[in-house]
Amino acid sequence: MLNLVPRSWLPFQRRPLLRSLTTWGAIALMSCGLTVAIAPPNLAQSPHLHGELAFTLEGLGGAEMLAVSADGQRAVVAGGDAIAAVAIGANQLTVEQRQTLTPDLLPSGSTAAEITGVAISPDGTFALAGVKDNDEANLATFDEVPGKVVAFSLPDLRVLGSVTVGRGPDSVAIAANGQFAAVANEDEENEEDLTNPENRPGSISIIDLRQGPAAMAQVAVPIPAAGIPFFAQDPQPETVKIAADSSFILTTLQENNAVARIDVPMPLPMPLTASAFQVKIFDAGIRTGLGLTQDRVGTGACRSSAYDAPLRQGFMSAREPDGIAIAPDLSFFVTADEDNLTETNGQAYRGMPISPHGARSISAFDARTGELLGDSGDTIEEAIIAAKLPQRCSSKGPEPEVVAVAAVGDRVIAAVAIERSDAVTLHDVTNPRDIKLLDTVALNPAIVGTDEAAVFEPEGIEIIPATRQIVVSSPEAGAMSLINLRM
Repeated sequence: MLNLVPRSWLPFQRRPLLRSLTTWGAIALMSCGLTVAIAPPNLAQSPHLHGELAFTLEGLGGAEMLAVSADGQRAVVAGGDAIAAVAIGANQLTVEQRQTLTPDLLPSGSTAAEITGVAISPDGTFALAGVKDNDEANLATFDEVPGKVVAFSLPDLRVLGSVTVGRGPDSVAIAANGQFAAVANEDEENEEDLTNPENRPGSISIIDLRQGPAAMAQVAVPIPAAGIPFFAQDPQPETVKIAADSSFILTTLQENNAVARIDVPMPLPMPLTASAFQVKIFDAGIRTGLGLTQDRVGTGACRSSAYDAPLRQGFMSAREPDGIAIAPDLSFFVTADEDNLTETNGQAYRGMPISPHGARSISAFDARTGELLGDSGDTIEEAIIAAKLPQRCSSKGPEPEVVAVAAVGDRVIAAVAIERSDAVTLHDVTNPRDIKLLDTVALNPAIVGTDEAAVFEPEGIEIIPATRQIVVSSPEAGAMSLINLRM
């Protein structure tokens, strides 16, 4: 049984309580002469949790990333040259204030910029936004200038201060103790030549907030080459998160198939020094699985209206995590395994060739040692196939993009933005060695079974445990969605 939304409901319609697309039932798949039984998405283990799409807010510009205040009452969503404060209600989202970047907020030496990451202070009084050089002349010559982090008051979005950080700030997080922030300076430079020893290395900026957002200072913490699996000279940190006790930072090194852990000294030195922060590298490893790996979206075997599951083929891909989230008890972290490797740079993993098909999973790792504890296997793609949602079969499949983790009731839940399927998947990660898929929620019900590509392409996600809600930002649609969790 599959619960479907009436096709007359358009993607951006603001209708409350749209029913989710829940992947019920078992599907028998044939692959390599074997019958593979796909169980219902683990609903038997957690039968009372599902997500319901309650509201979609449009007209937000880029809407690439978002953050939620500690009380769960407000979100800040940002992307392109826009940032907005949004009030979160039971079944509604309301814009409180919206601002665009002004020339004085652009990085020095740049004529254009974009906001790429955002975080809210623990007391909810201000937000920090990463501002990246987007000057076409600079990017064309690989001369991207250092970016900025700008502090905005909440909810009125007045500028409180700014600080220059590294090139390509891609993600921002603020420690729960309010003393510091961390910024992943990706410095992508030339993505077609990652083996170039002359590529600039990215870094992690630690911003001192002890004097308030009007007097920010920063120090760049380098990421050591030792232990990086692929391009040791070019770590490219992507997403950054800080542990709830402010004791360590995690950042994904996506193109390098790794995660870096940065231990934070307590008390923080005054002034901050890079040498006070200790960095270790965790290899994310590879995953083998079965998936639809042929054809482009909407063609051949990649038609959502007529998926043929027995055509799934085996693949081996690097996890290459993009999004990352830390468990409430700090014992493990979860990655969204987007996979971004291409044949352009001739990658192999310990001598083994890697496919371009993507890992299509989330994975859990020990937060202290980096040991792989478990992953979601093929269940994400199986759910997308069952729900007749789009994916990019030949390149990364459904493409898990970012992940949020929180305690909901007595369970630890992971919510994952599935970029190429306009969907969110919900997983029980209470036992990280046994990850269970719970539900699949379509952000764009009108796309079901149409053979069309994703329209929303979600990239930001947060769980609000107190109200049992999820908020999702989708840059391609300029939209923000509200999901209510029902127990």
